[in-house]
Amino acid sequence: STSAATARLRQRVAVIGAGPAGLSAAYYLARAGFAPVIYEDLPVPGGMLYVGIPEYRLPKAILRQEVALIEREGVEIRYETRVGRETDFAEVLDEYPAVFVGIGAHAGRGLGVPGEELRGSMDAIDFLRRVALGETVEVGERVLVVGGGNSAMDAARTAIRLGAEHVTVLYRRTRAEMPAWAEEVDATADEGIELKTLVAPKEIVRGPKGEVKGLICTTMDLGPFDSSGRRKSVPSDKPTQ
Repeated sequence: STSAATARLRQRVAVIGAGPAGLSAAYYLARAGFAPVIYEDLPVPGGMLYVGIPEYRLPKAILRQEVALIEREGVEIRYETRVGRETDFAEVLDEYPAVFVGIGAHAGRGLGVPGEELRGSMDAIDFLRRVALGETVEVGERVLVVGGGNSAMDAARTAIRLGAEHVTVLYRRTRAEMPAWAEEVDATADEGIELKTLVAPKEIVRGPKGEVKGLICTTMDLGPFDSSGRRKSVPSDKPTQ
């Protein structure tokens, strides 16, 4: 009946996470007549769009404009409300007839080498998030970035913008195998960022005050192709750096 359809279309739906997936789901649910309520851990919308992509690549004002359009469709966003902390997941399941979970992948991967716990060592995801949220991040004069993906390029270029005088990107394969977009790698070179390839981290050196003093790297060579379709990096007979 018409009344039953109206009741269905007015039902609230919970969406956990205001990242790209959660915002998209909420938008289309609202367009279909539902009333989505987004629970977001961060104080800002967009998830990794906001805290993972630097301002110079995706201006925050543009992102907020897009989110405002989504809200105008009838989407409610509850910021700093983490399911499992401010509200219980079981309560969400009881309150809403449907729940969409889009919590994203906000955790970086560690290097798995000694010294990762030293002051001045952080993963790129955490570094970019802290900068995006306006936190003070001390980078010093010299920065080493380990990795060859877009997040590594973003971290390197962000470090330059924070005042680092010399930034070096270290990658275990050659440039041809780097997963980062070619234009991003070119941009790092244009900004004076050094790229050293065929090196893999072995140990982070501890300074006298428990800070990062340096990085010992193993020299690598390219071996046979692996499951990613790229040549695998294998330790070389050459000395460490």
